[in-house]
Amino acid sequence: MDVSPLPVLSPSNIGSFAYLTIKDRLPVILTRVIDYLYRERISLGLKYGEAAQEGCKEVVSRLSQMKNEMQTNKDFQLLSSPQPNNPFDDSEIWNQQFESYVSMYGVSPKWFAASWLYAECYMYARIHEALYLCDPLRDFDPFEEQKQKSLVDSQIAVEALTEKVLTVCSALSSYTQDQLKQHVLKFFEVSLWGNKCDLSISSGGDCCQAEDLFSSLDKLRNNIIVNDSNTLWQLLISLPEDQRDIALVLDNAGFELISDLCLMTILMEAGLTTSLTLYPKTRPWFVSDALEKDLRWTVDKLRSNSGSIGQIATKWSSYLSDGRWKICNNKFWTTGYNYAKMSKISPDLYSQLSKASLIIFKISISPLLNWVPDVLSHSA
Repeated sequence: MDVSPLPVLSPSNIGSFAYLTIKDRLPVILTRVIDYLYRERISLGLKYGEAAQEGCKEVVSRLSQMKNEMQTNKDFQLLSSPQPNNPFDDSEIWNQQFESYVSMYGVSPKWFAASWLYAECYMYARIHEALYLCDPLRDFDPFEEQKQKSLVDSQIAVEALTEKVLTVCSALSSYTQDQLKQHVLKFFEVSLWGNKCDLSISSGGDCCQAEDLFSSLDKLRNNIIVNDSNTLWQLLISLPEDQRDIALVLDNAGFELISDLCLMTILMEAGLTTSLTLYPKTRPWFVSDALEKDLRWTVDKLRSNSGSIGQIATKWSSYLSDGRWKICNNKFWTTGYNYAKMSKISPDLYSQLSKASLIIFKISISPLLNWVPDVLSHSA
C-alpha cells in the first residue's frame, strides 16, 4: 500500500473545501458562539456567578478579535502562558508548532496560508483559551446545549436503533456465523453514517438523525468509498480470546455517539471484544465532538428513559462501572497535528494504541492521512 505523504489541504486554493471553511464555515461557527455568549450572559451570570456575566463580555471581545483576524488573514498568535490548573493544558505544544512553522517557512502562519487542519484546530484552541482566561467560565462548553439538543431531536432514530440492538442481542445464541456477520457489519455502517450529524459541517446549525437509519443503509451503501468490512470481520473472528481489546476514538456526541455505543454493545455481547477503551476530546472541539462529560451525560440521560433506550443505557452504565469500558483522556486529540506526528508528540498515547487489537477512528479522515488507512470511509 502506498503511504507516501499526500499534499495538505490548504485554504490558499480558492474555491476548495479548505478555502470555504476559513472563508465561510468557521466565521459562522464563531459568530454563533459570540451571539450565544452575549444572549445568555445574564443566565450564565445566574448560574456561574456575577463575574461570569461580566466575563462573557471579555470572552466575546476576544472571540470577536479572532474573527477579525481570520477574515483579514492576519498572523496566528501564540497562546497565553501555561494553564497550571488544567491537566490537559497543551499551550506549550501549540506554541512549539507555531515556532516550528516560523522556522520552516520563515513567516508566521496565517489563516489562509496554514494548512486547513492547523487553522481549524487553532480556532477551537483559541475559543478554549478565551473561556479559560475567564475564571468562572473556565470549564464552560459553549456547544453543550447544541449537542444535547441534537440528541433529543434524534429520539425516534435512537429508539429504533436501541430496539434493534436488544433484538439482535437477545437472539445471538441462535445466529450462524454468517448471520452474525451481517448484523455486526450493519451496525458498523450505522456507526459510520452517524457522522452525518456532525455539527461543525453544518456550521453549528441544527442537525440530527430524524428517522431510523437502518432503513437507509442499502441506499447509503453506494456512497461508501472504501469498504474493507470483510477484512474487518475476518480480523474480529480471528482474535484470540485474550486479545480482543478495542480502542474507539470518538467523534461527535448526539446520535453518532449512540450509534458508536450500540455497535460496541453488539461486539461485547457477541464476545467479539472483551474490553473497550473510549477516547473522547478534552476541550470543546469542532462544535459537537464528544467530551467525557458528554458521554456520561448521555448515559445518565438515556437511563431515565423507559423501554429499549433505558435498558441499553443501563447496560452501558454497567460496562463503565465494572471496567469493561474505560474512558481515556489525552490532549493529543485537540492539538493541530495529524496522526503521523503522534509517536513524537504523544509517545504514551501511541504506545497505548499500539497494544489494541483494533483501533476504530470515528473522527475526520484528514488527521489520519500519512498514518493508517480507514476501514470504512464515506462521502456524506
